[in-house]
Amino acid sequence: MPNLLGRCLTGLFISVFSLACLADEILNCKNDNDGNTWCAPAQGGIEQRPNGEVFCGVGQCIKMTNGAVVCSNQADGRTALNYIGQAICAGTCVPGKQSLCVKAK
Repeated sequence: MPNLLGRCLTGLFISVFSLACLADEILNCKNDNDGNTWCAPAQGGIEQRPNGEVFCGVGQCIKMTNGAVVCSNQADGRTALNYIGQAICAGTCVPGKQSLCVKAK
């Protein structure tokens, strides 16, 4: 009986871990208006304009109130909006680029 319990707990752990990994992957990918799926580069970010265009960055990206996408120029760098709606980025804020996105297969 203990062997069965151990196998069940192991299976449950693997299932939860797999779902967490899948959720991270889904959060780092977006679909454009043409039905293409684009993903952020490793340690990078992804954001989508209101018109459906997808942009990526070396670090985290954020969509501004005017629809522009800005990203941190540092790998895994964070972004935020300050109290007056300006982007604040680790390193420097740079415009997001479509060319940094990776097309999903």
